[in-house]
Amino acid sequence: MQQTSEKTETRNKSLLTSSLVTIFFVSPLLFFTDLTRNPYYLQITLLNAALLSAGAVLAVGAARKKSWELPANILYAPLAAMLAVSALSLFRAYFSHAAFFRPAIASEGTRVALFTFANCALVFLLAQKVPFDKEPLRQSTAGWLALIFIWGGLWLLFPELKASASGESLFSRFWDPYGGFLWLAGAAAAWFLARNFNQEDFLHLAMAAGAIASLYGVLQYFQLELIWPKILNPYGNRSVSTFGNPNFISSYLVMLLPFVLAYLLAAKRPAQRFFYGFLFLIYEAMLMASLTRSSWIGAAAALAAVFAFREYREKFLENRKFMRWFFAAALVLLVLWPANSLKPFTSGLAERFSEGSSKMLSPSAFSLDVKPFKVYASFHQRLLIWSCAWQMGLESPLLGKGWGLFELFYPFYQGALLYAFEPIRPFRTHANNAHNELLEVFSQAGLLGLGIYVWLLAVLAAGFYRHYKNAPSDSRYWIIPFAAAMTGMYMDNLFNVSLHFAVPAFIFWWLLGAFSKKLSGAEFSVKSASSSLILHTSPLTRRMPALNTAAAVVLAVFCVWGINCWRAQFMREVYYFKGFKVMRKNDFAGAAAALKKAYDSHPREVNSNYEMGNAYVRAGDLAAAKWAYGEALNSNAGYDEIYFNLAIVNKKLGETALALDNLKVSAFINPLNNTVFHALAELYVKDADVNAKEAAEIFESAVGLFPADANLLNTLGYFYTRLKDSRRAKESYARAVKLNPRDTMLVQNLFGVAAQLGLKDDADLRWFKAYKEVEDKLLAGDASSVQASADRLVALDPGNLHALGLRAKVRFKAGNTAKAKEDLLAILAADPRENNARYGLAVVYEKEGDFENARREWDKILAAEPNNAAAAEHLSKLPQ
Repeated sequence: MQQTSEKTETRNKSLLTSSLVTIFFVSPLLFFTDLTRNPYYLQITLLNAALLSAGAVLAVGAARKKSWELPANILYAPLAAMLAVSALSLFRAYFSHAAFFRPAIASEGTRVALFTFANCALVFLLAQKVPFDKEPLRQSTAGWLALIFIWGGLWLLFPELKASASGESLFSRFWDPYGGFLWLAGAAAAWFLARNFNQEDFLHLAMAAGAIASLYGVLQYFQLELIWPKILNPYGNRSVSTFGNPNFISSYLVMLLPFVLAYLLAAKRPAQRFFYGFLFLIYEAMLMASLTRSSWIGAAAALAAVFAFREYREKFLENRKFMRWFFAAALVLLVLWPANSLKPFTSGLAERFSEGSSKMLSPSAFSLDVKPFKVYASFHQRLLIWSCAWQMGLESPLLGKGWGLFELFYPFYQGALLYAFEPIRPFRTHANNAHNELLEVFSQAGLLGLGIYVWLLAVLAAGFYRHYKNAPSDSRYWIIPFAAAMTGMYMDNLFNVSLHFAVPAFIFWWLLGAFSKKLSGAEFSVKSASSSLILHTSPLTRRMPALNTAAAVVLAVFCVWGINCWRAQFMREVYYFKGFKVMRKNDFAGAAAALKKAYDSHPREVNSNYEMGNAYVRAGDLAAAKWAYGEALNSNAGYDEIYFNLAIVNKKLGETALALDNLKVSAFINPLNNTVFHALAELYVKDADVNAKEAAEIFESAVGLFPADANLLNTLGYFYTRLKDSRRAKESYARAVKLNPRDTMLVQNLFGVAAQLGLKDDADLRWFKAYKEVEDKLLAGDASSVQASADRLVALDPGNLHALGLRAKVRFKAGNTAKAKEDLLAILAADPRENNARYGLAVVYEKEGDFENARREWDKILAAEPNNAAAAEHLSKLPQ
């Protein structure tokens, strides 16, 4: 019986090792560019499948023994409470919202619940099962160096040795003989290095994967792509490496950096110093290549936390001869890292921190109602997101909006702020998280969730203080990097979202589990490479075998369901990408078929379902399109474009009331899309008398957002006439005429409503007559009096850009280029997008012989209008 038990333990340890090697080594590095639209979806699927497989191993073992054999841990209670409150908040949200939102709440809630349990709680539990070695410092680093440089170096041959895809099948796009051999060899090498099944070796496996990813990312930064046919730069000059997002790899490295520093300071041999010194510098280089300032702050906080303790200051002094030179090199790398690899040198560190500093020095900049010249995109977009998160929490202070529902409901809070604060309108976004960990919790789990979260952190801090105060020096030394890693990650996530994405979240929850395990006095020992774990079973688990078995069965079923769910989601992404590509080839029926397969694989993904709706529309199947857009809303009801497209389908199907409702929701979510208002106008006028009051209210808001849209003003004027409010109608028509005085219909509407009001000598009528007088004299060539007429026109409304533009023409024709230039510059100061004025200004510069300024203006025009042939011709004829 004892022998069978040992065999089972050995088998389970091997299975767990395989899963953890997949998670620590394969998942962070594996991605495909032609398999799914998100090239990194496979690594997310692998990570979750491996986690759930490991969870199933734990569950089977617990069911067999009728005991979980988990060590005591100071965080079990707050974590259980946090999970309970998260579930309660989601449950409340489901029943407190309108039935329309419930499918989307179930969809988004299930997605985030799976992440919370598998990518967070299960990771924490798995960390409890892996013991610490008695000797943290690795005696040999040769294996880890070989994994990084030999295995990583073999990928340099991949472009030459890879086979061409033999077809469009999943296998042909997934499998390559040389690439497959490398991955099998790498996984085997990683398994061998981590075979002793301890925390230290898995940490080194994470550090080795981080080093390989960092090397790749640094090469990316300098435009060197050695594996794929083209540079992968979805974030411009910011390297994504193998993680898909610069913010993710940077956070991952922030967590590992304190451990690298601890090993470097403790290193006694040159080979150890070389290995850990290399890790430190390549991590630093990758952090710089990511250009992620929040992670720079996190890394600085983590390193500062390390040196806040006497043990590390003493270690530095012991090794000061080496460390001084080493940190001098690190400082040079930090300061001299280029801001852009393709431009003349400027310091990346200085440029990234200085670019917004001039705008953020006054308190007035820390507001959504900021002056335009003080707007800083990176900060004010976050401030917009934080404001919405705060409103979500205030709406339901106790339990928040519902755990996992931030992305679903965020757009419904953003629209009103965009309407109220013009300077932040360019920063409209579809935020998936709050970009601040405290607001993340408050917005979705309320004060109750935030209180438990603070309780968790307080327990962790108290445990660390107690451990540091009472533990021997060596134990204190090796516990400090855990505290520093937590500090760095939390500082990073005061501005970042990486705690809510697969790979960085995994390393955080693993280290949190290991950290709390140490603080709880549960440092398991490993007797030998083949020994079983020395576990301590709590009295609670011994007394409740039936409950333990039931919990194990529930976990096993959940893990099997979760693995199948991830398999289905992965196949959905494969079919989605296929449909996306076929759609771009204008094969709409083929795209719809592929996207329907994606839906059949897993029906709850908003982007795939939305694309399916678009394919059905293009294929002419409106009924199917209506259904597909409905399924997109059932997946996530927070996208304005779905409502808009569905409204157009409703309109074509004769469902006017539904079309109106969907257009109104689209306008509420995204009031910056003026196309929605024009579509609303088309529907409202069909029954103008019934809709006039509601339409007038909506279009009053619309013209506040688009004051230069003459058509919207004309529509507003029309509905005021239907309401018999001639005064407001006249004001709307007058504003429209001043925006487009050549539009005959607008002029007729203005004069018509003025006649109804009995107005004959109105200021707006005088303005139009003066404009028409100048225009007529200009056409007739009446140079004697046209300049005086133009001056009188501008005096009537000095801020009107059409009047200024007309006077600029008059002055230019009279040969007064200096005065014409004044008017054109005034127009561009008021509206830099006014390319007609810019065109005139460029011509003036040419006439004055100022070819440098002329070239600048022609370049600006072509940047906005690349197909402007006249501007291109002017530019080509300028003297070099």
